[in-house]
Amino acid sequence: MWASKRPGPPAGGPQKKLVIKGLKALPTLPASYKTDTLERLRAAVQAIQQSQPTTQGLEELYRDCEGMCLHGFASDVYAMLQAELEKYARQQLSQIDGQTNAQPAEGAMLVKTRQFWEGYTQQLAMIRCVFLYLDRTYALQTANVVSLWAMGLSVVRQHLASTNMRSRLVRLFIVEVTSERDGRLVDRPSLVSITRMFADLDLYSQSLLPSFIDATRDYYRRESLRMVNGLAPIQQPAVAPAEGKSSAPMDVPGYLAHVQQRLDEETQRVAQYLKPSTKSALLATTLTELVEKHADRLLSLSFDAMVDANMTADLARLYSLLLPVNKLDLLQQSWIAFIKKSGQQRMQAPDMEATLVSGLLEFKRKLDGILSSAFQSNVRLLGALREAFEAFINTRRSKPAQLIARHIDQCMRMGNKLGTDRDVDDTFDRIIMLFRFIQGKDLFEAYYRRDLAKRLLSSKMMSLDTERLMLQKLKTECGAGYTNRLEGMLRDMEASEELSSELVRGQSEPAANAIGFHANVLTMAFWPAYEPTNLVLPRPVEQAQECFTKLYGEKHRGRNLQWQHNLGTCIIKIEFEEGPKELQLSQMQATVMLLFAEQDELAYTQIQQSTGIEDAELQRTMQSLACGKFRVLTKEPKGRDVDASDKFCFNARFKCPQARIKISQLATKEIEKESKELEEHIHLDRMYRVDAALVRIMKARRTLEHGDVVTELLAQLNFRVLASEAKERIETLLERDYIRRDDSNPSIYHYVA
Repeated sequence: MWASKRPGPPAGGPQKKLVIKGLKALPTLPASYKTDTLERLRAAVQAIQQSQPTTQGLEELYRDCEGMCLHGFASDVYAMLQAELEKYARQQLSQIDGQTNAQPAEGAMLVKTRQFWEGYTQQLAMIRCVFLYLDRTYALQTANVVSLWAMGLSVVRQHLASTNMRSRLVRLFIVEVTSERDGRLVDRPSLVSITRMFADLDLYSQSLLPSFIDATRDYYRRESLRMVNGLAPIQQPAVAPAEGKSSAPMDVPGYLAHVQQRLDEETQRVAQYLKPSTKSALLATTLTELVEKHADRLLSLSFDAMVDANMTADLARLYSLLLPVNKLDLLQQSWIAFIKKSGQQRMQAPDMEATLVSGLLEFKRKLDGILSSAFQSNVRLLGALREAFEAFINTRRSKPAQLIARHIDQCMRMGNKLGTDRDVDDTFDRIIMLFRFIQGKDLFEAYYRRDLAKRLLSSKMMSLDTERLMLQKLKTECGAGYTNRLEGMLRDMEASEELSSELVRGQSEPAANAIGFHANVLTMAFWPAYEPTNLVLPRPVEQAQECFTKLYGEKHRGRNLQWQHNLGTCIIKIEFEEGPKELQLSQMQATVMLLFAEQDELAYTQIQQSTGIEDAELQRTMQSLACGKFRVLTKEPKGRDVDASDKFCFNARFKCPQARIKISQLATKEIEKESKELEEHIHLDRMYRVDAALVRIMKARRTLEHGDVVTELLAQLNFRVLASEAKERIETLLERDYIRRDDSNPSIYHYVA
């Protein structure tokens, strides 16, 4: 069962009814309500503006404002408030403008304006709190009526616009900033307040900023002209400029440091009392006047000296200043010019052959360091470095290739002096970096192959693994075809070692190997071309050679061996009065020395008949044995030259502290002749390749103009060809009827099928 929730009848008796009757007359506002309330609100506003206490509490004032709005008097309240704000702002600003109109009192204008603005904004915030209901109803809901805060700012903006006070404030603001730039102390709180005032009034971008930027431009224009015109060349050694005044004239690094200091000051200025949006325009104006307009003079005056002195910090500052003003093209031109000039000096140095490669490697290391640490590995400057290096290093067409190959040869002969494996790898990487710039890579291959052959045959190298490391780097750089013959030479040496071991184990006559005979079998297609020389071998050597030839023929049928006696070396043991010595000789030197094992004295003609050596080679051999540093033979008559009438005797009194002595052949002009012949051979080979390329081009295109032929030819070749050489090869093809000239236009060629 549900229970009723209605209350029961009262205990005292029956329930009474409540009757509500309508008003006999509507309530009306007092006749003075509007006037009295407006006066109270006006008095409150004036009290707030005068920083005086109000006669009523803020809550009562808020209720008065709310009541006025509810009774339809919001527009009257808004108009009263606007009039009071205009009156107060006009009065205060006119007073400031009038009191500081005199020149001595202008400095106080910024301070008084700051005081006014700070007080005015605080008062406006308080007034808005009192009239908040008006702001959130009438001002928000009525068209063309702005908020109380915007209205308070607009009255100040209108007064500034109708008088010259705005321009005076801007001028005084600029004067203060100029004083600060000159190193004097200024009232920064006033500058902060003026900036905030102009920003709040929407006058910063249209009034303050343009004038400020123009003043900045004018200030730094005058400063840069004064300083740049007085710059002095860099003094060596370079000394960092001191912060204080110096009697010495400023150089470019000092000027760059000054520019950086100015930029830092402007950045701090933005952070302290300017709008953040000012930073880009301010720094751009500063850089334009201090750097961009003087970039040519700054670079021409000291760039070479800065790079030459490796002033990395100053070069980094220069790069960072030129980058924002788009002057890297000027830096790139100066960079290229310096590299070319310095490179040409190295290429034309009197001791060029002895120091070129090591000097270029050190020069490249220095430039790479500047590029990475100062120029942030800029791609344009990296390409400019490569372009400049390639330009000057190829002014001597064949010399760089020869000297780089020689430098590698010297490194390979140094053994452990190069350091650890990592040091060796770094050294080879630097050499390969230099190798990339030379255009005569085919010429380098020829010189490298010649030097490699000498190292392999004389065993004067670090190791075969080191040789393979260099070949692998060359292979990566130029392809497998480039190193095919070089790798074949290493394979020949390995195969020769295996072959000698097999032949020694398989010999039936151990006496044939008593002299320690060892032969290297060289593939003619891989190794440099050598002219065979005549030599009558001693009988033990001849027997060992015949034995090797027989056994090799049995193992490799159909192959012919051609003995190169001028490449052979021997170690013979000789008894002198001082004691036994081991002499490391060439095969021709050893053959001559073995003749003196039977006779102590021999004539030149006897030696020539017994050995069969040609006259020029025999003279060199006898000079090395009798006229060199180690004179194991004596000559009659004495002298440096060897004649056919000379006689030679064994020098039993020869003395030397070393147990093993190497006697080298005397250096002659044969090496220069060999280099010249090598270059001629490469030149001839290049001409054949040019001819082949020309025929391929004309066969594919059929008809082509002379300029287009040369352009396509240069694109196909991997070595440098002069236009005159290309024209000469075209003429030879015309003579051999591979191509013909056009009947009407001689500069057009047609392919002849």
